[in-house]
Amino acid sequence: MFLIDGPYVSEYLKRTLVSAQIPVIKTQAATQYLSGHEINFIDEVAACEFLKTNTEAVIYTNSENALDWIYRNLPKSELTETIKKVKDKVAFRESLNSHHPDYYFKGFTLSELHEVDPTVLPFPVILKPSIGFFSLGVQSIEDSDHWNASLSAFDKTLKTSEGLYPKGVLDNSSFIVEEILRGDEFAIDCYFDEQGQVIVLNIMKHLFASESDVNDRVYFTSGNLMNEYLKPIQDYLSLLGNVFKFKNFPAHIEIRINESGEIAPIEINPLRFGGWCSTPDLAQYAWDMNIYECLVNKTWPDWPKKTQLNPGKVFALVVLNNSTGVEGLKIKSFDYEALLQQVRNPLELRRTNFKAYPVFGFLMCSVPEDDFSELTDLLHSDLCEFIKL
Repeated sequence: MFLIDGPYVSEYLKRTLVSAQIPVIKTQAATQYLSGHEINFIDEVAACEFLKTNTEAVIYTNSENALDWIYRNLPKSELTETIKKVKDKVAFRESLNSHHPDYYFKGFTLSELHEVDPTVLPFPVILKPSIGFFSLGVQSIEDSDHWNASLSAFDKTLKTSEGLYPKGVLDNSSFIVEEILRGDEFAIDCYFDEQGQVIVLNIMKHLFASESDVNDRVYFTSGNLMNEYLKPIQDYLSLLGNVFKFKNFPAHIEIRINESGEIAPIEINPLRFGGWCSTPDLAQYAWDMNIYECLVNKTWPDWPKKTQLNPGKVFALVVLNNSTGVEGLKIKSFDYEALLQQVRNPLELRRTNFKAYPVFGFLMCSVPEDDFSELTDLLHSDLCEFIKL
């Protein structure tokens, strides 16, 4: 059963809902975003009754905005408790404390943040909303000398992001300061079946422009990457599944792996894959696979076969987040055609409402495995060359 909400529903997801006739809860948002499509709608009241009596039913949301529906309609359910435990980064860290006992983290209110003595913090640290989304408000702080300046920038970001998403998605009232996890970052789309066994549907490496970079700009996957990391990541996700007792649970999970191969968690995003229909839709190009259908049909990818499909190729997702320093409302246009000229093999470009949200769109492309120059250029670009004021 799918819960559909804004701010974005891809045409690919819409086609999947129609062709597979996946049941969709008939909320006001779903009716609006899926207008004109032959959707297998289920009345909200009937859906609530079904979910209350069928606690092992799988719910998938394309957007964390839809979590509010679950909070309202299934307030005392085990599912709601699990969602809140993983969404709240402080509660999430506390649940995993026995597995990562040396990891520093601490929760604060906004007023408490401004009273912190930075000399007692184990720099470098990350500061972010305890309940957050899309790297909004995330600050990487190198040392105590940069604490006050970072806090000022943090306050400014909080003001501009206020109201973009529901409080269950982005809550600017509580925050976490935690030590920086060293190593390579990975994002995984997966689900835990009725026995709690994890099925990995995609693994993407997250590239950063520098050690202090926290943006969601470039993710990529390839057959070689999947072959190298599938087994250790699968084993670690099984540990997470046991801790949180995940069953019939889709998730987008972010982790880091250091040079010694040790894995540490960053966050678990419940009941969805990559936000804005991003990473799940990339799988159609990388693996010739519809992972929404894999979830619904409870099928396992044949990874030994899938990883042989495109030798020598890398499939990338480029998040065109607004890094220009200019507020979206002040930007007249974004030159998408000029952007496409910088990529030899674009697969799909999705434009978004950059005046309402701090992102210009999403680009999916393919590059040779031995030449990341196009991705590197976009990774380091502030995108100012594409905007018109």
